[in-house]
Amino acid sequence: MPRVIAIANQKGGVGKTTSAVNLSACLGTLGKRVLLIDMDAQANCTSGLGLEKTPNESLYPVLLGESTLEEKINETEFDGVSLIPSEFDLCAAEVELARMSFDAGSGDPDHHLNWLKEALKPIVKGRRFDVVLIDCPPSLNMLTVNALTAAHGVLIPLQCEFYALEGLS
Repeated sequence: MPRVIAIANQKGGVGKTTSAVNLSACLGTLGKRVLLIDMDAQANCTSGLGLEKTPNESLYPVLLGESTLEEKINETEFDGVSLIPSEFDLCAAEVELARMSFDAGSGDPDHHLNWLKEALKPIVKGRRFDVVLIDCPPSLNMLTVNALTAAHGVLIPLQCEFYALEGLS
């Protein structure tokens, strides 16, 4: 079963995306099959791996039930590394998740916290990948909470400075 690892810190500029891109490339070079999920609307993982920011190619349509996670997987030029890209429409996902949390008719009151975990189940069970890395946005929002809920582990990059350490807490 692939390990799902969230790369998260509330503080921006501490190296989350740099760690995600470089760790993906290194693991791919070692022969691992890596899926990198760009959950930050700034889409720096997406551009860092050479893909264009394209409307409707982020996780947002998955959240809305308009597509599956598998449909969003893109191959990259890096050996063994696939990417689910991001783009600006992912900003709307935060609003949608907040709305879902107050939607009494959804049946599952915690669905807004587990949608990524549920969407990842076929990928985890399919064993197509050895590792799934999730590059989180620089905040403790619902996208980050979803990544943390779906993850088996967390990598917290930080710089040795006061505000970065404060973000860790």
